[in-house]
Amino acid sequence: MTRKSAVVTPTKRKSYKIQIPADYSIQFDDYLIHCEERNLTQNTVDSYKFYLGYFKKYLEENQHSLLVDEITERDLKDFLNYMRKIKTNHQATINAAIAQLRPFFNYLIEQEIILDNPMTKIKKGKVDQKPILPFSNEDIQKLLKQPDKSRHAGYRDYSIMLMLLSTGMRISECLNLCISDIDFKNSRIIIRESKNRTPRIVGLANKIKPELQRFIRLCHPDYSPIDVLFQNQDGGKVADNTIQENFRNYGKQAKIDPRIRVSPHSFRHTYSINYLKNGGSTASLREQLGHRTIETVEKYLYWSSNDKLEEFKKYNPLDNFDLKVK
Repeated sequence: MTRKSAVVTPTKRKSYKIQIPADYSIQFDDYLIHCEERNLTQNTVDSYKFYLGYFKKYLEENQHSLLVDEITERDLKDFLNYMRKIKTNHQATINAAIAQLRPFFNYLIEQEIILDNPMTKIKKGKVDQKPILPFSNEDIQKLLKQPDKSRHAGYRDYSIMLMLLSTGMRISECLNLCISDIDFKNSRIIIRESKNRTPRIVGLANKIKPELQRFIRLCHPDYSPIDVLFQNQDGGKVADNTIQENFRNYGKQAKIDPRIRVSPHSFRHTYSINYLKNGGSTASLREQLGHRTIETVEKYLYWSSNDKLEEFKKYNPLDNFDLKVK
């Protein structure tokens, strides 16, 4: 009689796929971690955080499901329309939202969390090109008189204006400067944290040297070289939007033409246009501004030349007709 084997053959179980939660909040957090793992700049991560949070708030206010696999193309179009008509956001802002939402849904596709990408057919809209209006010499004189230099914040803002006018750097680059980045001996400034993550050196104008040295002496009496140059009241880094708001207020106080936007970027425009007017080349301006391509700075050529107006005055047909206009 044959005896049965005592060995028990294990039952084969079917492998199952792990179900990743499709909740927007969870995926939102996972995506931000993914961005940090890719070593994206903090500004880029903050931008994703803002627009993804903006969309999440819209979904919640409209009692929409927060499951990412239930978000459709129609939902996204309704959100963009809400930005345009209800929040009256400019097209450039709407395009920025599209630019930040697209990689998020691409990420969900790559992670196989959703099967269809609702962003596929959504395109950016046309943005009207606004004229680049720089500050006049009179505007600059008025603006420089607005900060109260007897107070830390006022002297700081005044010094920031001078820094932007003399270098054309971005406000984010300016606010990231440390005292050790200012090389008074060799008349140069080292920008270590730039938008494209490529350090560069810009010149230190002679007129700003004594003012910066005085600012450091008065506002950083016991400074360390690694200290941030332009600090808030608590000794920390100043927020970009604080300077933006302060500059807007200075513009109102100075009664600057409302068509001219009083912002840190307008100082950058003013620097660029006058740099070319004074004979600087587009190639050297590109390096000063930290742009990757020459095309980006060529837009300043139009606004830096007075030749067109001179030719208009010389060759205008109406002025050359023998007419008496009453």
